Amino acid sequence: MNSYTKLFYSTLIVFSFLWVPKVNAQALTPNDILAAWDLMTEMVLESAKLMPAEGYSFTPNDELRNFANQINHTAASNVGFGASVNAGIPEFEIPDRSNPPQKKEEVISFLENSFKYYRCGLESLTQDDLESTVPWGRLGNQTQISRLKAILIVMSHLQREHGKTMMYLRAQGITPPPSGSFSF
Repeated sequence: MNSYTKLFYSTLIVFSFLWVPKVNAQALTPNDILAAWDLMTEMVLESAKLMPAEGYSFTPNDELRNFANQINHTAASNVGFGASVNAGIPEFEIPDRSNPPQKKEEVISFLENSFKYYRCGLESLTQDDLESTVPWGRLGNQTQISRLKAILIVMSHLQREHGKTMMYLRAQGITPPPSGSFSF
């Protein structure tokens, strides 16, 4: 390629970037995150409440958690992820992981408390907080990521776990509530 051809293509590339309209991305705000959290809280709690008390011991097979432990995992994860939003120390009793609650009322109470706990952390966040970094990962193997990225990972985890919960409900012939998260 001669120098005139290189100059032509270089100029063409520069002008093509100048002509492309700029995209003004809207930032995800703390209020957007709170609204999404509230929607997810509602759908997960509604799903947990739909399962009859006797269904809390149900497991699709011996290799999977029973329904109570599926919900307990979701609640424990909400608590475990609380540090990513500076939620502080929970003001409710955290069940022993080796002996989690199995009764519907106790499981739902733990789930409700876990959602409130994480939400309290979310409520105090500013736009600048979303851009700050937080430690992420298992102790001894942590890295720094943006708080917004951490929150999105938490919400993604919640969606995956709720998908599993929906499968338990369907296996029991129960139609789960509609799912959702962000709505703009």
